[in-house]
Amino acid sequence: MSDLLPEALAEYLINRDDQRARRIEEFLAKLTPRERGLVHDAAVMGFFQGLQRDRGDSMPKDPQTVALVIDACFAYEDLYVYVNADLAPYPATSTYTVETPRRDEWGRWSPVMDDTDWARDRWQTAIEHSSGRRFRMVRADTVYTVTAEHNPDEEA
Repeated sequence: MSDLLPEALAEYLINRDDQRARRIEEFLAKLTPRERGLVHDAAVMGFFQGLQRDRGDSMPKDPQTVALVIDACFAYEDLYVYVNADLAPYPATSTYTVETPRRDEWGRWSPVMDDTDWARDRWQTAIEHSSGRRFRMVRADTVYTVTAEHNPDEEA
């Protein structure tokens, strides 16, 4: 218990911090790896480029910066419509395959897999059994985006 705050208020503030942290984690989990990277880079760059502070102050780590920026975007829904929009009707998915050159073009060597570890094992196995060949592991990201929607209840 804090000497400055009543226990109920301190507990409420802790719970709200936990709720905000979960919302940020859920938002980031819906993004593809590329989208997460873009959000990360833009958030960190924007935070530090726009920050007017004493340069002697310590700087938060990148994950803290990303969380601060996304939380601020959630607080101003009208200003950050893309962050606050429904991203997709289905979660993004990734599949993997191992490829090797065939007649000077990359071709599939393994089946399509939805498990990173399994794909990496197949890639390692390919290298061990055919060490003189070139191999690469390829990830395909699928994102579902609603481009149009008809809702007669909202149009009435």
